[in-house]
Amino acid sequence: MTKFSIAVTEGDGIGPEITAEVIKVLKKVGETDRIEVEFVDAPSGGAAYKKYGNALPDDTLKIYRDCDAIFKAPVGVPDLPPGLIEHEAILRARQELDLYVNLRPAKIYPGMENLSPLKDRVIAKGFDVTIVRENSEGLYSRRGTKTADRATDESVFTKRGVDRIIRFAFDYARKAGKTKVTSVDKANILFTSQYWRSRFEEIKKEYPGFETESIYVDAMSQYLIRCPERYQVVVTDNMFGDILSDETAQIIGSLGLCAGANLNPETKTGMFEPIHGSAPDIAGKGIANPISAILSAAMMLDFLGQAKSASKVEAAVQKALADGCRTGDIAQGMPWLPTSKFGDEVAKRI
Repeated sequence: MTKFSIAVTEGDGIGPEITAEVIKVLKKVGETDRIEVEFVDAPSGGAAYKKYGNALPDDTLKIYRDCDAIFKAPVGVPDLPPGLIEHEAILRARQELDLYVNLRPAKIYPGMENLSPLKDRVIAKGFDVTIVRENSEGLYSRRGTKTADRATDESVFTKRGVDRIIRFAFDYARKAGKTKVTSVDKANILFTSQYWRSRFEEIKKEYPGFETESIYVDAMSQYLIRCPERYQVVVTDNMFGDILSDETAQIIGSLGLCAGANLNPETKTGMFEPIHGSAPDIAGKGIANPISAILSAAMMLDFLGQAKSASKVEAAVQKALADGCRTGDIAQGMPWLPTSKFGDEVAKRI
C-alpha cells in the first residue's frame, strides 16, 4: 500500500464543491490501485482571511511544506479589497514555496471539437499545447508602489529564474515526447524580454534535436488561433503565460477543462489547482464544472510517481465526456449533470 498526505485547500465560492469531487475520484483510484491518501485541511483564501485575519495562515504554509503534495481549489471572495487574496494567498504561496513552474496543458479530446470556437479546418489536426509559465518573477514579483497620482510595478528577471524555467520546458518536452519548444517574449520593446530571448538562444544549444522558435507575444496570441498545430510546448514569462494559458483554455472550450500545476522539481514540491476562479456567483448551486480540478488531481498523481493512476483518471474523464456526460458550461444543448453527478460518472469509469 502506497501512502501519501495531501494538503487540501477547499478555497472559496465553488471551491468546496469541486474539491469534494476531487476527493471522491482520488479515493476511487486509491481503492483500485492500493493508494492510501490522507487529506489534511489547509485553510487559505477569503474564508481563511475572515476567520484568521490572514489569507494564508502560517499553519497552512507549514502544512503545505509537510505534505507530499497540495491540492488547492480557487480562492477569492467579492467583498475584500482587490488584490488582497491574490497577493496574500496565491503569490505568497508560490514564492514562499519557490514554485517557479506553472504548467498548464490544454488539449481537445476526441469528440469535443464542437466546443472550440475555432473553425473545424483549423483544429483538424487536433489541439495539444502546454504553456510553461515562469511563476515567481516578472511583473508578479510583488514589487511596486501606488500613490494617489502614480503607480508602478517592477518586472524582475534574473538569470537563475529565467534559465531554470527554460531548462524545465525543454526537459518537460523531452519527457513528453515533444519535438518543438517555442519561446514567447516582447523582445522588440522590453529589456526584460531581450534578456529572456538571449538566455533562450543560449540554453537551447544544450538541447540539440529540438525545433525551436522565438515569437513576440502579440503574434503568438494570433498564431494560437490561426495555426495552433505548429505549437507543442510554449515557454514564457509570468504575465504572458497567464494570458496565453487562458487563451488556450478558451480554445478547447472552457476554463473548466484546463488543469494547472505549480511546481518546484528540485525540492519536489507541487501545488495543483484548476486554472479558473472561485465563481462566487454560482457557488452552492451545484452547477460548477469539476473537470479542471479532477485533471489537476491527475497531474498530482503523476507528480507523486503514480503515472498509471494519473492516466486512469484522465482516461475516465475522457470516457465520461465521450459518453455524453456534460456539465452546464459545456453542454451546448445536450442534457447536463450537476457537479456531484459528473464526479460520480468519472469515478464510475476508473
